[in-house]
Amino acid sequence: MHSQEDRALRQLWGLGAPAARGPKARWSLGELASASVELADELGLDGISLSRVAERLGMTTTGVYRYVGSKAELIELMVDAAIGDPPPIPGEDWQQRCRAWTSLLAARYAEHPWLCDVAPTRMPTQPRAYAWIDALVGALADHAGTDALRLALLLDSLVRTYATLEAGLRDATPAPWLGEAVAARYPRLATTAQQDVSDALLELDFAVDVVLRGVQ
Repeated sequence: MHSQEDRALRQLWGLGAPAARGPKARWSLGELASASVELADELGLDGISLSRVAERLGMTTTGVYRYVGSKAELIELMVDAAIGDPPPIPGEDWQQRCRAWTSLLAARYAEHPWLCDVAPTRMPTQPRAYAWIDALVGALADHAGTDALRLALLLDSLVRTYATLEAGLRDATPAPWLGEAVAARYPRLATTAQQDVSDALLELDFAVDVVLRGVQ
């Protein structure tokens, strides 16, 4: 017997999990995930509940439990749907492909900012999470001597970090006195006060460049 979570994840992986008992489901698992992603794009992750998803699809909350057993399980399906399949990774050399991969993944986070609120608690279970890592490992196949898996995991963590920073800066209103206070207490920072580091995506590019120089 498969648990509710195991059945949903096995379906994501195309492993042919047994169907739930009862009449044929009105919606597919993918349609449930897509509707939930749309709802999260509108309301944020905190706005997701099984009852709201049920209302969006015109079903009862009990009906949603035919697909998933909890909100946590639903969110796993949502993450898989939101990051989607990785596109072809362009670039003439391995460094260009690393930058392209990072930009493409960052664009998915920008499209679905709530992804930053999904705190990793274990190794990924979604096939598309592995597909993105596999895509970069494949893009580095011609660069011998690079630990492609570790580099992919590092760049993945950088995307998440800077996407989270970007989301925070978007809604932040810094105290008007903070700049002067920092300069007064830490005068060395005053010499770089004119440097704009508020664009998290530009800072992501800088971080990726630093990592790639180190790898090279």
